[in-house]
Amino acid sequence: MLSSIPKNTKIPFLYDVAASRIAGKVPFNLIGYHPTIDTTEEDVWGYGGTQGTYVFPTAEMAMEVVSSDNTQDIGTVIKGDATGNTVQADADGTTTTIEDDSVDFTAGTAVAAGDIVILDPHGTTPEWGYVTAVATNTLTIGNGFSEGGTGASRYYAVVDKSAYTGGLVIHFHYLDDAYAAHEEIVVLNGTTVVATINTDIFRVQSSNIIGTGSSNAPVGNIFIRNTADTPVYSYISAEYTRSRDMISTIPAGYTGYMKQWHVGWATPDDIKVQTARFRGLANAEPLHQFQTGDIFYPYSEIIVSNSQVEINFDIPLKMPEKTDMRVVGKAFTGGVGPCAMVARGWMEAN
Repeated sequence: MLSSIPKNTKIPFLYDVAASRIAGKVPFNLIGYHPTIDTTEEDVWGYGGTQGTYVFPTAEMAMEVVSSDNTQDIGTVIKGDATGNTVQADADGTTTTIEDDSVDFTAGTAVAAGDIVILDPHGTTPEWGYVTAVATNTLTIGNGFSEGGTGASRYYAVVDKSAYTGGLVIHFHYLDDAYAAHEEIVVLNGTTVVATINTDIFRVQSSNIIGTGSSNAPVGNIFIRNTADTPVYSYISAEYTRSRDMISTIPAGYTGYMKQWHVGWATPDDIKVQTARFRGLANAEPLHQFQTGDIFYPYSEIIVSNSQVEINFDIPLKMPEKTDMRVVGKAFTGGVGPCAMVARGWMEAN
């Protein structure tokens, strides 16, 4: 607790960044996983064992979201509307309530505690929260909405937590081709493709499951992909709630600083010690920090032999705005096995 810190104690800079106490500085962490790093170099991401190389979009586009499971990864909207801006809450909502005098939340398929409320699913600042109490025309969102916003005069949808057990709602962050940040919330429909509302998606930064049934995780694999079904741009493995992709882009107006890189790789059931090499890449020339498009340069390399390795950069690695970052891995002869990693740092407003 902060109250236990002795007076005049200097708190490390990165602690203040993590606590969001320094304006213009945003912490970030990337987690990555690849099920089978072998002798073919591939990007480290959850779908790497199938697609291998990650393909960055070359233009803005709409995308589609779909699960590999058609039994439980289905979100059921019971009040409001998630496919269009047609149902709007009243103006007297607050940061912990939505009011709608034209809707009886206790009638029909009644709203219950635990159901997911989405605000402005097609707006520029979508939010979500979880119902803690239900009255005839009022829903209470005990912990408030995800961005701290209000429920007043917002378009909304309520997703039934009890209808299915798996992943119901996904939230993802993306950049447009000016590298400005946006986000979207999508209600899943099993193996039936759901098209994104936004058509300006250029870089998918991350994706997370924000609404589930009783399993608290998706039953199938969740894909955010091209409308031609391939390539895949973000992927959440079955039974996980977050994409694990060591692929990211620095937004416009920010400079990225990488402080720590932790890598683990092993060859299960192999009696020999095997070795793999992992390279952290960026498409900015290291000396001049000039953007180089499809040309990527190594900013750091790690050799791992059935172990875990951690690098703490005393001088953080600097990444200019609009830089694409990725990690690739390749095992030496005979090596094959899963890897997991995390990278931590912060972004600083220019």
